[in-house]
Amino acid sequence: MLDVSEGAAPPLGKKQENLLAAILRGVPVLGHDNEARPLAEGDARRLLRDTPGPALAPSAEETAELNRTRPRVLNAVIGPEARRTGYVQGLPRHGVRPLLRAAGAAARAPLVLRVVYGASTQVPLRALSYVLPAVRMAARLAAAGHRGCHVQVVLAGTLGGRLNALAEETVAEQTALLGHCLRRLLSFVGPVDHSVYGTSAPPPVLGALTDLVAALPPDRRALVLDRLDGKGGAVHAEQTLRYAAAHVLVHDRPHDRAPVPLTLTHGTPAPADPAVIDVGSLQERHFHDVRRWFARSTGAEEPGALVLTRHSVPPYTMARGGDLALRDFLDGRDHEGDPLAAAARHDLRHLWDLLPPGPLRQLLDAPVGAAR
Repeated sequence: MLDVSEGAAPPLGKKQENLLAAILRGVPVLGHDNEARPLAEGDARRLLRDTPGPALAPSAEETAELNRTRPRVLNAVIGPEARRTGYVQGLPRHGVRPLLRAAGAAARAPLVLRVVYGASTQVPLRALSYVLPAVRMAARLAAAGHRGCHVQVVLAGTLGGRLNALAEETVAEQTALLGHCLRRLLSFVGPVDHSVYGTSAPPPVLGALTDLVAALPPDRRALVLDRLDGKGGAVHAEQTLRYAAAHVLVHDRPHDRAPVPLTLTHGTPAPADPAVIDVGSLQERHFHDVRRWFARSTGAEEPGALVLTRHSVPPYTMARGGDLALRDFLDGRDHEGDPLAAAARHDLRHLWDLLPPGPLRQLLDAPVGAAR
């Protein structure tokens, strides 16, 4: 069921409502099952009418800017072209309202499109395709005249590896390799204002995770465990709950909890106080729901905007049905003839649309300064 019943807001102008409804109509909305339900026009219009507007009444100039920015952002990140050619699937079940809020906030604040990578002991080549939907969103926004869009990549390997008890040295090596290759790729696809950040897991952060888990009442604790069963690499209940809580700290950064420290490793710093839209794989819809349950247990704000890509297996983990490791690719191994899972083939095809294997390998292995 879609979330169409909350709140009330000042009415949109008829022209603006028609424009936004046309963009949202048919957008797939995904729940915890695998079925995508296209957003009906009636539901889209109810959501538009019910989503709270700005806290302060905007001036005529601010209203005009809002009316320009909101459809521009919506169309770039979830519109027909994004879904047809941008490897974008749709929205999580409760994702329309936060996206509308973020699109409106982008009229007054810089917009950040954020992609978060988890920990891996063997990063697949297709992990590089994970940034491309956000990069192409930024390009569509620039072509539509929107300025101030930034692509932020967060490599959460250190934190994720610690929580899931993975071999820290191996995770660090794979995270460094992924970061190196992403820097090459992002330099090639420019001009895109972008940054790559690493994470750490100091004691205050680990303590904040424990506090978040402790705040969950038993019924929500059971919901989280049921929803995330077999996801994220956790092997016991407390590990699963702490891994879920880490998503709250990384994505929602509640002010009353120790934030996950981010260290800039490449690019220009992400702007302060931005409007943020997360761009994540289909699995992230489960964590978006879980973040809502944590928020309701702690009194924190609801999760922010999330747009789902077509990556059906988390791109930083090797697909069980066969995959090509990034390290193997750089060492010259060709994937032709190897068994590949359907998810891996689709993600690699998306990457080859940007650069075929030979030129991509040359780019990733190029000396410093050689990438354009």
